[in-house]
Amino acid sequence: MSVLTGAAAAAAMALTGCADSSGGTDTAAKAASVKVPAGALVKGGQITYCSDISAPPLTYYDAAQKPVGAEIELGNALAAELGVRANWANTSFNGIIPALQAKQCDAIISQLYIKPEREKVVDFVPYMYASNTLVVAEKNAKTIKSADDLCGKKAAGQTGTTIVQYLTDQSEKCAAAGKPKIDIRQFTKDSDALQQLRLGLVDAYGTTLETAAYVLKQQPGTFGLVGEPFNRIKVGAATGKDDASLHDALTKALAAVRKSGTYDAILKKWNLSGDDIAN
Repeated sequence: MSVLTGAAAAAAMALTGCADSSGGTDTAAKAASVKVPAGALVKGGQITYCSDISAPPLTYYDAAQKPVGAEIELGNALAAELGVRANWANTSFNGIIPALQAKQCDAIISQLYIKPEREKVVDFVPYMYASNTLVVAEKNAKTIKSADDLCGKKAAGQTGTTIVQYLTDQSEKCAAAGKPKIDIRQFTKDSDALQQLRLGLVDAYGTTLETAAYVLKQQPGTFGLVGEPFNRIKVGAATGKDDASLHDALTKALAAVRKSGTYDAILKKWNLSGDDIAN
């Protein structure tokens, strides 16, 4: 996921509740391998992460309304290295940087792409790669083979993401070629955009390769990927510019998680080994 920092208005912030992380007791009980320096925002024996918990396999709620996913497990593992409990604040993605700036959380873990404009307002600890792809109904995979075939068609994406910008750029190319523009439909949640495709209300759905792989696995024979993955970019945990001590602590915690083998195990479990930051 990616949010446009230009939309960083406090009014855009929409915290939709908090949920304790899975295994919170266990992470709190582990001896810290990284000491959180004095002055870090982490307080009360826990670190609070802002995350839009609606993007499996990275972050989502299971049947018991417990946050699960690859990023959830990684965030919990980082908290364990700090000797604190992870708390997850479910935050609307288009307001996630304002939420951090308003001290609603200590850090962001929500597939936030590392982009120059964001690095001006937050600091990053890179932890994996991400890329984007286009999903269509399996029955349309032969007629829609890439973004070039979306001229005059409807395409869905999550508000504030690089997918929407990609579709906008493609739409301008359509117009320049004398073809109808793409009818871009924006939704506040990635899952809502997918629902539009499932219902046949749009012709294509742009999302991360990670989310698409999960969707195809959960519903085999229903959807297909078209074109080559695009926008490969590093993803990082974001901290405030005024919290260098926490940034440094998380950097050390990630190194410890990688060294222990926990990082590789998490990516393998969720079929995301291809997104290893070392690749």
